[in-house]
Amino acid sequence: MSAAQGPLAGVKVVELCHLIAGPYCGMLLADEGADVVKIEPPQGELTRAREPIRKSGEGAMSGYFASLNRRKRSLALDLKSAAGSSVLHRLLEGADVVLTNMRAGALDRLGIHPETLRQRYPRLIVVSMSGFGLRDTGEDANRAGLAMVAEAVSGATALTRDREGRPTWCGFALGDIVTGMTAHASVLLGLREREQTGSGRLVDLALTECTLPLATVALARVQSTDAKLAKTAGANDFHGVPYGTFEAADGFYNVGVNRDDFWVRLCAAMGKPELGEDPRYATYLERASRQREVESLLESWSKELPRDEVVKALTAADVPVAPVLTMAEVVEDGHFAARGTFIDVDDAIGGTLRQPKDPTGFASAAPARVPRLGEHRAEVLAEIGAGEGEIRELAAHGAFGPDH
Repeated sequence: MSAAQGPLAGVKVVELCHLIAGPYCGMLLADEGADVVKIEPPQGELTRAREPIRKSGEGAMSGYFASLNRRKRSLALDLKSAAGSSVLHRLLEGADVVLTNMRAGALDRLGIHPETLRQRYPRLIVVSMSGFGLRDTGEDANRAGLAMVAEAVSGATALTRDREGRPTWCGFALGDIVTGMTAHASVLLGLREREQTGSGRLVDLALTECTLPLATVALARVQSTDAKLAKTAGANDFHGVPYGTFEAADGFYNVGVNRDDFWVRLCAAMGKPELGEDPRYATYLERASRQREVESLLESWSKELPRDEVVKALTAADVPVAPVLTMAEVVEDGHFAARGTFIDVDDAIGGTLRQPKDPTGFASAAPARVPRLGEHRAEVLAEIGAGEGEIRELAAHGAFGPDH
């Protein structure tokens, strides 16, 4: 195996996914060398049509789609046609893994319910990602399950609060990304188990359960706190005071005072060392009982200074702090540049997109590119023995859609 190939070279993955969770898992596997064939409907996966869309003389590409599908091969199939379905099953016969985050009801209507695939292909690792799971879901078996739904059910939204303690959505698909990461780990474990047993497995992942571990500490706290102590939890649930996002003269910063000695250092950095010894603020419980007052003390200092000066002063005092960066700032951030965190991905229409690389360090060293819709039809079908004549026949029978 070479660095250009990646550690999963030789692993064949069929991806029947849309949106975020499944495609993110598939992209990680492709980064690490797996051959990931993305099966798309004839009109393209849902996110190909999501704005913002880049356009050039060479075509159009959605940033949303591009961010989750590099290094994959694209094959457009109409799975409602017998011809398209037959092509899929020929691919599955030689596959190691199939990923899907489509609803079980839709898959069942196509004859490819995860349970059906597990029975038909005993060595196949079938990874299903759904809002509430396939089995033992009670009334939630075919319920729509976006990431924000899972975040609400798992308690993650209740923990994401404003200063007044009101729940607020985090602003991005947190539940989808952690589910994609869990699916990625499941694939690796499934491959290892198959080496030992010779059998595949159905992995039944629910977004709700994959998101729940984010609240592990909070779940322990609520079971370990009596009513009297709970009153001192503050809006941030025992994390510390001050702890969260605060305002500077030209932006925002995060600071975490989760130890009393950090409070002493913070006060010294603000030029008010006496507050560090003041009994009204010396311990977490005292500060929590005066949370608004403490936060006002902090912001009366920081609002007079530029964000970067606040961060510099608190960093020098060894208080955990960071600027709240915009997406534009993140792309140009010096820390990520030093770490080599980003890769420039060919967007297939003459440009590049800067994307976070696989953080494990196991990604292939080969250049990364986003696939055009259906661009790998000929080569993928050739690998399952379909020549030009058969491909024309499949097209005539609607395998690739009525217009293809």
